Amino acid sequence: MTNNTRYSSNGNPHETDAFVAGAGLSVDALVDSDPQNHGVVLKLHIPILYSILPQFLQRIILSWSVFSFFAPKWKQRYLVLCGSYLYKFKNRTSTAPKGCPFEIDGLQVNLVQAGRDIPEIGSLPPGYSAIFTLSTLRRRQYYAVADNEEAMVWIRSIQEAKQATITRNMGHASNLPYPTAWKYFDSLGKSLVKSKDRIRARMEESRLKEMEMTDFSEAGPMPRVYHG
Repeated sequence: MTNNTRYSSNGNPHETDAFVAGAGLSVDALVDSDPQNHGVVLKLHIPILYSILPQFLQRIILSWSVFSFFAPKWKQRYLVLCGSYLYKFKNRTSTAPKGCPFEIDGLQVNLVQAGRDIPEIGSLPPGYSAIFTLSTLRRRQYYAVADNEEAMVWIRSIQEAKQATITRNMGHASNLPYPTAWKYFDSLGKSLVKSKDRIRARMEESRLKEMEMTDFSEAGPMPRVYHG
């Protein structure tokens, strides 16, 4: 079996399975590299079915406990901001990221002001009182933390990492040190993003083909033409 090598902050190599998506990007490995920020958060999980329903049906789901299975829920996650990527994990012991990492240079982060009317958020679990959003052109996600101070730490660290990444990509940071471990993890993060993009493209292509086949079958058989 082919293996890759990852490095911890002390330079020690570790063998990883090259055929596992996100191999080498475990929480432990990233945290060992002294990342810009990491910690426990709550992520608002919004079911796909809920997101495509009209607003009046969404309101019914939110107000009737019998439909709670379809309602948005807060789930604990672990975030690690390392180098040019923000990784999301199921928990502190995860060995691979959950979903596609955020590319920092295209990420927007904002604090959700208290009292803002976002029905999906509902009531925050005990111990959490502040929310920030992570947004790209394709998605927006809500994250809850203990208080505004912790939210601002995340916001500032992401903004600083974004500016540093943009400066580095423009070639204006050649004189600034950048950890070797972060360079390695950036290469793994880039590969994982490309892999997720390929999967997304194939799924979209398959969906379009299914729609075309459905339209063709609903149109019925082509009329026969007789030539005399």
